[in-house]
Amino acid sequence: MDFQTADAIRQGILQGNDPVAAAVKLGELLVSDSEFYAALHGREIAPGIHIQNPGPDPARTAEKLIRRAQSAGADYVAGMQAPKRDPVQAAVRAKGKYADRVQEAIRNNSYERGVRNQNYAEAVQIATSDGGSAYTAGVAKRAAKIQRVHADLMPRLGAVSQAIQAMPQDTEGQREARLLAARRAMIAVGKSRKGISGSIGGGV
Repeated sequence: MDFQTADAIRQGILQGNDPVAAAVKLGELLVSDSEFYAALHGREIAPGIHIQNPGPDPARTAEKLIRRAQSAGADYVAGMQAPKRDPVQAAVRAKGKYADRVQEAIRNNSYERGVRNQNYAEAVQIATSDGGSAYTAGVAKRAAKIQRVHADLMPRLGAVSQAIQAMPQDTEGQREARLLAARRAMIAVGKSRKGISGSIGGGV
């Protein structure tokens, strides 16, 4: 498939659907049709310059995540030992959010009891006593999974970006609409990846 053919399909999806539906449909096609993706991705627009649309290159983003995580053992330990807020109190405040998802647990009050009974200092000591080596080793062991997830996710994020970029942005109202559409598109893409059916249009 050449670029002109693939781009015509892309434009048809973007112009024939609301931004949220377009993002989901385009993302699905980019993930499922390797020829379509290849025709759009990495096209040379100037000598030595290749446009990374649709979305960043999955192999590069996965490698970057793994490389940074493996060198971040000390940062992981420091972050565990210096949280931005009290995690126990923050978790207790999130009880309403949790209740919305797990009503049975809230009715039994098991969530709050479990959070209040945990020993956070002990958890941090266990997590950091090895200098972060378990964290970096865990990332290394999950390299294949990270690469697989990025291969599926990055084209979908690229589709969201294209759908939003196709929207007008001249007025404050239009820019607000872009922000809302981006949020709705990200939610719809997440549902699509999980195989959750339902409305994927502007009313998500």
